Amino acid sequence: MKGWSLQSFETMAIKTYIVKVASRCNLNCSYCYMYNMGDTTYLQQPKFMDMGIVRAFAERLKEYYKDREQNSIYIAFHGGEPLMASPEFYQEAVKIIRDTLNGVEVYFTMQTNGTLLTEEWAKLLNELDIQVGISIDGPEAFHDKFRVYHNGKPSFTEVVEAFKIRNKHGVGGLITVVNPEIDVVELYNLFAELLPKKLNLLLPDSNYMNTDFYLNKTEGETRYGDWLVDLYELWKNDDPETRPEITFFSNIIRNLLGNEVADERFGSMKCEVACLETNGALEVVDPLRSCGHGFTRNRLNIKKNNIEDLEKEALYQVYSDGHQLLNNKCQNCPVKELCGGGYLVHRYSKERGFDNPSIYCYDMIRIITHIQNDFVKSLGNHLREGLGVSPITYEEVTDYLKNSPDTSPEPETEASKILQQFATRKKEVIC
Repeated sequence: MKGWSLQSFETMAIKTYIVKVASRCNLNCSYCYMYNMGDTTYLQQPKFMDMGIVRAFAERLKEYYKDREQNSIYIAFHGGEPLMASPEFYQEAVKIIRDTLNGVEVYFTMQTNGTLLTEEWAKLLNELDIQVGISIDGPEAFHDKFRVYHNGKPSFTEVVEAFKIRNKHGVGGLITVVNPEIDVVELYNLFAELLPKKLNLLLPDSNYMNTDFYLNKTEGETRYGDWLVDLYELWKNDDPETRPEITFFSNIIRNLLGNEVADERFGSMKCEVACLETNGALEVVDPLRSCGHGFTRNRLNIKKNNIEDLEKEALYQVYSDGHQLLNNKCQNCPVKELCGGGYLVHRYSKERGFDNPSIYCYDMIRIITHIQNDFVKSLGNHLREGLGVSPITYEEVTDYLKNSPDTSPEPETEASKILQQFATRKKEVIC
């Protein structure tokens, strides 16, 4: 990391855009980074994105990719709750973007809580070729503990109905927030009932400031990691022809095989994702809101700024290069190539900025070493010897981290200086 600086930063083209078509939600999920982790800047934003923002966005995309070799991009409609916008909005927005970006394949997705999904919505989204992911946080008792309406009414029944509707019109994806209190067999049975094609697991957006939903209380405790291992074993032993793809596991396996994928949670590739707010603000990904009020705010707006301007923002640069820009402990960790320091959001503290290991450090080591061990052992002794590979255990990694002087936080490096600037910087809340 010697010589790393913001000035020498080199970026790849942004390929994924989170488009926040609604800045309000009909649910009030207790762990939500958007509304319940201290950032209230959404209150100064329009409730819905207007078509002027969409047109400006399409034109900026056209300019951005004019001289770049980019054949495809991904646009994820998000919120708040994106189905609070009108059907007409999506009909017009998709047409504008596709017509403007003639020659670039645009893949549209939507992440919804599912409570507003109807037969009519499902038919329209299919017609527009918008792939739909629905959020559910486990069996009813666990889901309804966190994902409720503003009046406290639970949402599980409506969400299950949404899956039934979605499955009639084509199998979609599922997102669930990891909760070690859920029995993995009960959860996996729910997945089998809902029939998702893809399943994405999210660790709660906790960091060293926001620990309300973080269950590990001492360093080295691995409740999340142990739970992920148990789920992995269920998934691994399920019928490979019918089981869903769990991207948390499949992306670790892809990285083990040397087929790297861009993933915010782990790996060594850059993260090239931008976020467009309802007012046209062009920002870094919004889970970073959990780091503080106005943390993601800047002075960029799609109506007056180019997409390249976001690439010059210090926070975006650190987010994008987060898997290489590591604190000293992570930099010397035996599994850093697979872990990449974890998700940048999980590394934040007021004292040191992002110059920390992930709050899920030991959980990540637990699941990564388990999958690596499982894969290496499957090769057999003869092939392992021929390839010169060997398993590495959780205990070997953690003992090294505890006992090696190479993993101490000192001396301060250029990387740590860059990461720590976000602890003390004065943030302007610009709406």
